[in-house]
Amino acid sequence: MKKFSCILSAGLVMLSLLTLPSAGQVQKIRLRVVSEQANIRLRPDIASEMLWQVAQGTELESDRKEGEWYLVTVGKPDGSRIQGYVHESLVEVMDSGVKPVPVAPVRQPEEPRLRAVEVRPRPERQVRPDYLLTLAGGGFYLSPTDLNRAAQGVTDYYLADLGTGKKASLDGLHLVWCYGLEFFYPLGRRVFLGLGFEYMQGAKDSTVSFTLDSSSYRLLTRPGLRNLSWRVSLLYQPADIFYVRAGLEVHLARASYLYRLEQDDLWLEWKGRASGLNIGWMEAAGVQWPVTSWLQVYLEGAYRYARIRNFEGHNEYSDSDGLMRTEKGKLYYWLVEADGQYYPALFIRERTPTEPGVLDPRLADINLSGFSLRVGCRLVF
Repeated sequence: MKKFSCILSAGLVMLSLLTLPSAGQVQKIRLRVVSEQANIRLRPDIASEMLWQVAQGTELESDRKEGEWYLVTVGKPDGSRIQGYVHESLVEVMDSGVKPVPVAPVRQPEEPRLRAVEVRPRPERQVRPDYLLTLAGGGFYLSPTDLNRAAQGVTDYYLADLGTGKKASLDGLHLVWCYGLEFFYPLGRRVFLGLGFEYMQGAKDSTVSFTLDSSSYRLLTRPGLRNLSWRVSLLYQPADIFYVRAGLEVHLARASYLYRLEQDDLWLEWKGRASGLNIGWMEAAGVQWPVTSWLQVYLEGAYRYARIRNFEGHNEYSDSDGLMRTEKGKLYYWLVEADGQYYPALFIRERTPTEPGVLDPRLADINLSGFSLRVGCRLVF
């Protein structure tokens, strides 16, 4: 009986040893990543070096658990394998017979991670175009040919008629002053529609004095011009500092003349004023500089083309004897013949001059074309 008990005990011990797992058959722990990303670290420490990252849903196998960390082996895309630690808050156990009680994962402070942030372009701010109001002034250089030729011709005629044997060289009317105001309405970001006016005026006095037979003579001529032009134009700014523009103009012009001959206390003179209307065009370019958010200064060069031939007005003749005579009509230009020479003349006559000595009479052609240089300020609102 005693011998049988010993044999039974030895058998039970052998059976228990056979049922224990061998050292090479350690049971693996299957895990699944439940966070967006899980960091695999070299050591079970939040401050340890990060070896790899795996995405949510990745299945892992762990050999053992050390505190709050699982030792796992991870396969890389190139076929190699690494071993490291993953925190328990980032995974869940898959093959546990008892379904774990869900516990709110305790997030360990992770090292900051740089994430790619989508940078969306900001929509371009819609800037309301500005209204512009410009004030400008400057000089205008022109050559009203018939006015200047007549002043020279009248002077030369009397110098020849009096037998002086002299000739004069008059400068003529060229430089006049101009002033203007324009309003610009925005059609787009850099395109504006302008409406405005410009006024210019000028006159040129030329005097020739001489003595003949103990008498003192003085010849005075004064061609003059005034013009009010209404303008509609388009302005384009290809750059903030530079602009170009072009437009159509309606010209309301007035031409005038004065011819006066003095001999000691005696004198005689002709004065005339005539108005005309016509259409022309202009083009300009300029540069501008901001002074404040609402004020700019600019410098502009421009060319204008305009010619007027339909002048009408009146001529006044007067002399030292008290004689006065007025004649209404149109402004004519012709050549006067004297001693085989021809001298330009310009007068207002009721009808086309046809008397002896008159050659090639026609309506006067007053040229308002020329170049201008203006400076001004521009209000922005």
